[in-house]
Amino acid sequence: MSNTLVDILKDVPPALDRAFARALRQEAEDRVSVLDIDREKIVIFSDQHKGNRDGADDFLACERAYNAALAHYDRSGYTLVVLGDVEELWEERPRTVLKAYPHTLNLEAKFHRSGRYLRFFGNHDDAWSHPDLVDRLLGPALGQPLKVYEAMIFHVRDEEAELGRLFLLHGHQGTLDSDRFASVSRLFVRYIWRPIQRLLKIHLNTPATDYELRQAHNIAMYSWSEAQEKVVLIAGHTHRPVFKSQSHEALILESLRETEAKLAQDPRDPALPRRAAELGAELEWVMAQNEQSPADLPLVEFKKPSYFNSGCCCYRDGDITGLEISDGEIRLVRWPDDEDRPQPKVLASVKLIDVFAAC
Repeated sequence: MSNTLVDILKDVPPALDRAFARALRQEAEDRVSVLDIDREKIVIFSDQHKGNRDGADDFLACERAYNAALAHYDRSGYTLVVLGDVEELWEERPRTVLKAYPHTLNLEAKFHRSGRYLRFFGNHDDAWSHPDLVDRLLGPALGQPLKVYEAMIFHVRDEEAELGRLFLLHGHQGTLDSDRFASVSRLFVRYIWRPIQRLLKIHLNTPATDYELRQAHNIAMYSWSEAQEKVVLIAGHTHRPVFKSQSHEALILESLRETEAKLAQDPRDPALPRRAAELGAELEWVMAQNEQSPADLPLVEFKKPSYFNSGCCCYRDGDITGLEISDGEIRLVRWPDDEDRPQPKVLASVKLIDVFAAC
């Protein structure tokens, strides 16, 4: 294992400890955020990486799916949680990106105006960790002032009983370009380092394009969540969905193996070969999209369903993934559906009460 991967596995969990402590202090200063599983409806998207609509803009292909999703969730009364790396500010300046996507911003602003909007910063849009920039640029673009968070804790309740806590953040904490820059002046990062990064296209942490880095981040974030009591971590950053601590491809492979086992016991059931064929095709589709092979799946035993990841909104094929929380469930969804219609395809779902019972 490379030194970089060792550093990720070593540095990310204590950085998440620090972020959790900061979120607790923020909670004490502001107010406790409660999520009632019978009433609340939340959708979580991350990693749009909006650019300036040129050939390097990773969001451009996904604009249609994302805008359709926003229209659906707004009219359905959901709270929109945007979990970081919304704008690609390593390569573009904030004004450039905000001017490139006014309609998408207007769709997000509808949530904000009705008090159903939460915005987080990631490593690629950490400009929004500076309140003055938010007040000067992002707030006006969304029509009114807002606060951009690093992390937030939701106390999940079933009527009067507290089930546990959801911990939301982007997930870059502990990497070279975030916590390990803490000893360096923010002014240096903002006015010297970021312009150099944009000019030279320097990406110090790219789990979205590096499979080993992605797996190391996911394992590190799972390891942190596993060590907590009644805490479920929801993050982005890696660009790959995780549900109940398992990657999307691992969930498909598990279903395929279960179907193949049933087929071995009952080879006469005509539905099982079709189901196995569908799952085999879906697995290869996802693997190709992720630029990996089945041999890459991690040999890690995930004991607790304590880590979820929203995936991203910048897949090359124009699809987006996110997490819905409603009707007492958490669901991994993809836009569009299998028939390329503007509606969600539920890829996996589980009751929140069962998740916290297992944590």
